[in-house]
Amino acid sequence: MTTATATSAYLIRPGRALDRPEVAKMIRARATWMRDSGYGRWVGWERNADELASQVGDEEWPTWVLCDSANGIVGVTTASHETPLTGWSEDERDQRAVFLQSTITDPHFTGRGLGVLIAFWALDYAAKDGHDWVRRGVLTVGKDNRGLVRYYRRQGWRVVRAVPHSRRRDVTVWSLQRPAERQPGLSELVAW
Repeated sequence: MTTATATSAYLIRPGRALDRPEVAKMIRARATWMRDSGYGRWVGWERNADELASQVGDEEWPTWVLCDSANGIVGVTTASHETPLTGWSEDERDQRAVFLQSTITDPHFTGRGLGVLIAFWALDYAAKDGHDWVRRGVLTVGKDNRGLVRYYRRQGWRVVRAVPHSRRRDVTVWSLQRPAERQPGLSELVAW
């Protein structure tokens, strides 16, 4: 793990149980932002804020928090070393990969690229740890949330496939990935 430098704007570190209230507050703020911005999936974020935050610091959920020295926690993600069953073949699940899920950033910092910063950290983290891929999934309901798939594609994520959800016929599971690779200059933006 690298140490923070005077030039690093952010620090990313493993989440701790003490972070849970701050993370739950951030998730609720994101849900409110989604509601006010007209995104239909905000209800789930609001309803599940405490449950999602309870994963922070739990050994079964490898959560990481993005911190800003002046504002505390401004982002969170889960970086699992297991690729889920849905949307991935058996051969793909056998490959060394980091799977990002539940990446959430503080809406008060919208436009600063915090989600992109977390994704680039994951690419670097996975490469340092000997993984071949960083993967993520997106659930879409009808045509809702396809904007997120387009957003990730603009960042260089490749859609591997889109499959129907096993329990909900109106939901599609999009599987995306990028090769794990070191990110030169990342340490100037985020320490870990």
